[in-house]
Formats: sequence, C-alpha cells, structure tokens
Amino acid sequence: MPNDLMEQYGEAFAVATRYILDKTPEVFTTVNPILTKIMENKEYVDGGYALSEAIQAIATESIETITGTAADLLDISTQQNLKNAQLDWKYIYSGFSITLDDITKTGSSKHAIASLMTKKAENALASTREFLARQMYGSAANNPKDLNGFGDMFAASGTAYAGLTDTDLPTDSAGDSIWLPQIDTTSTYVDYATISPMIDKLKTKSAFDGRGTVLDYAVSDVSVLSKFKVDQQAQQRFTPAKDLMAGFQGVIIDGVTWYADDHVQNASSTAKTLYLIASNSIKLLYKYGFGGENSPLDVDKLRIPNQPLLSNQKMHAGNFFMVNRRVNGVFKALNPNATRS
Repeated sequence: MPNDLMEQYGEAFAVATRYILDKTPEVFTTVNPILTKIMENKEYVDGGYALSEAIQAIATESIETITGTAADLLDISTQQNLKNAQLDWKYIYSGFSITLDDITKTGSSKHAIASLMTKKAENALASTREFLARQMYGSAANNPKDLNGFGDMFAASGTAYAGLTDTDLPTDSAGDSIWLPQIDTTSTYVDYATISPMIDKLKTKSAFDGRGTVLDYAVSDVSVLSKFKVDQQAQQRFTPAKDLMAGFQGVIIDGVTWYADDHVQNASSTAKTLYLIASNSIKLLYKYGFGGENSPLDVDKLRIPNQPLLSNQKMHAGNFFMVNRRVNGVFKALNPNATRS
C-alpha cells in the first residue's frame, strides 16, 4: 500500500475512533429506557480488586430517649452496621476490522475510505448496544465472564448476589429481607388485580428507603404487555411525551411506565417475566469504556501480523450493580393466554 494511502487509512481509523467515542454515550440511550437510566447512573471506579458497595444492614443501637442530665449513660460502643457487597470486574471488547479485500474494493479517495470506516464504526456501535442490552437481562451463573444482569439481581432466596444471601441481612418492618427483591413465582394472570398489589408494596418500600428511590419502570416482552393493554384498554394511559419523543412507547400502570423489550428472558412460552424496576437502585460501575475513559489497550489501527487485515479495538471494564434489591420486584410465571373464569 503506498505511503500516502496508508496515511489516509490511518487518518480514517482515527476519525472512526473519534466517531465511536463521541457517539458511545448517545447510542446507549436508544436501546431501552431502563438501560438509559442505568447509564445515567454510571459511576467511575478507580480500580480495586473488586467492585464494592456498602449495604446498610443493621440499624444503629446508639439511639434512645434520654433525660438530658448527667444521669444518662450514652452508648458509644463500636457497631458493625454495614455489610460489604462485592461483584467482580467484567470486561467487554468491541471493534471492527477491514480486510485486504475491503481495501482493494474501496476507492482510494478520502471520501470513500472515510465512508467505509464510518459504516464499520456504526456497525460496531450498534452491535455493542445490542450486546449490552442482552447482558442487562442475563446472568453470570453459566458464564462467569458475563456481566451480572437481572438474572443474578433477581435470584431466588438462598442464592448469593454480590457475595451476600438474603439470610445474611436482617428483615425490614414488614418481615421481608432487605437483600431480596419481591419475587412472585405463582401468579399467572396478566391483569391489574395481579400486578397492582406488588407495585403498591414496592412503592411503600421505596418511599421509606430514605434515598429518593422511585419505582418507575416495568418491562416485559410484547406478549405480556399486549395482554395487559387489551384487558385494560379503557383505563390505560400512554407514556409521557418525553419518552415518546425518545422512541419508547408503553403504558402507565399506577404511575409506573411499562415498556416491552424483546431482550427480556422468559422461562418458557407460558412462563413469562415482568420486572418492576426502581431504576436508580441499579448502577453501572466502570473504569474504562462505556462512554468514559479509554483503556490503555485501546488501539486505533492494529495490523494483524498473520492476517491480511487492520483492526480497531475498544475495551470496556465494569459491571452492573443493584445496590438496593428490596425496592424491585419480578413476576416469573405470567401466562398471556390465561384468563380468569
């Protein structure tokens, strides 16, 4: 390849890399509203052996009524009020390559080369977006390299999440573990009478959380949402204008916006999942990528010695983290074909 053409490809790779960096934050806002909110909640973490969050586990004992006189003996003993939840760092790479065949069939003008690179970059971004959307609903149980998604966050009682099981922490005033979502594995009817009570319960827990937590989203596949819309057609309210403008459509149930997402993983064709999500209880903790700082291993243009191609590679380091499980809920056995007699 002539030197000037090599320089043009080098410049084009640099432009494509800049395009990816500029578009990465934007592209993650076009997948689904929950992932959009999680990306807004992302927090930079400057290294460490694991990703850690301190969980408010035990109420302080240093609180009681006193006389206000010298007769009072105040409890100033040390107390262990926090539990440390930890998740592993997870890593994603994304990128694109151009082959000798691509180069041969592409014109030598800067415009032609830039067009090729832009299309490759756009494909890489779209693929990364879809990959992360699938990871959000997934689990690391079968593949430890995967991110800890909803499959782990909504694991059953007795199953550890972030190194803690629900029995490791106390219960709240209603007798529910503070480290377990509300999980319904028996309800089958997709109707207001089934879903509304859990929404009410989660709203109560959110209101007394003390951290501004709000139950704001519900998400299922299309069949579950469609069944609910048919049954509640006269009462349904549609999504706010701001969400419609962003391309998301759904309905509102008791103030919670319900969207359909094809990435939702169901147990079977007759055991469908509906998540009730307080989106600000979930974070993306990260160090590299995800619209932030570049990894030292990122490369604009890598010549693969034993293959006729040039490669662009982008690294991401981070993980999803549900820092407050009890304000979220899930139905795991809804059946859109089931009707009340």
